[in-house]
Amino acid sequence: MSQNICRQVAAMAALVLFVGCQTGMKSSAPLEVAKADPPTPHTVALNNAKGSAIAAQRPTSPANPSAKTADTEPSGPQVHTAFYRADAKPTSMPHVLMSKADEAACKVKVGDAMPDIELPKLGETDKTKLADLLGKKATVVVFWKSDRRMSQQQLADIGADVVKPFGKQGIAVIGVAVDESPEDAEATFKKSGATFPNLHDADGKAFAQVGSGRFPRTYVLDSSGKIVWFDIEYSLATRRELHQALRAIAGNK
Repeated sequence: MSQNICRQVAAMAALVLFVGCQTGMKSSAPLEVAKADPPTPHTVALNNAKGSAIAAQRPTSPANPSAKTADTEPSGPQVHTAFYRADAKPTSMPHVLMSKADEAACKVKVGDAMPDIELPKLGETDKTKLADLLGKKATVVVFWKSDRRMSQQQLADIGADVVKPFGKQGIAVIGVAVDESPEDAEATFKKSGATFPNLHDADGKAFAQVGSGRFPRTYVLDSSGKIVWFDIEYSLATRRELHQALRAIAGNK
């Protein structure tokens, strides 16, 4: 009886071993990759539409992004709008603070009279006295040179900064082109769009009475021709203080 049981157990063990080997062989066989169904015409059309929409949203760039066309290349200084702090306070006359080096380049200062300057206007031969062009309340005198970028910018800005807001209040503007040929001076002045009187200091001798180097220079004169404020550069601070000085003179509280 026990021998029969042992035989049955051995047979079952052999059967289990055989089945396990067969299962292992099947599991080690390479798996087949499922093949995707071919896309339908509807799917292809939908994918193409999505791709076109995405491409349309992407910004395009030129082949050479650094290249500028003639339409985008600025031909001269870009005119600024009127000074953005036009209604700012205070309206007192700003102080002129300068370094020792800057002071050495100035022959006149606040409280001094502007030297007697007599020069021809651009495009003319007869001389005109600067004193004859003074405004009733004040005068802004700008000495400039064509080869200084900020000179060009100030000539373009001064219409919006000074002429338009203060011209009817008795404040005049006079430009003085220094050490320039008539052709260069007239071309620069015309390009700026400026319309105020401009004198021509061809040899720079008139400016030599005022100072040396550093352009543009801006002077504010009172009705008698005395200097009440000036700056020997052109920057945002220049625009701000010039506007403050003119408001103080014009009485714009």
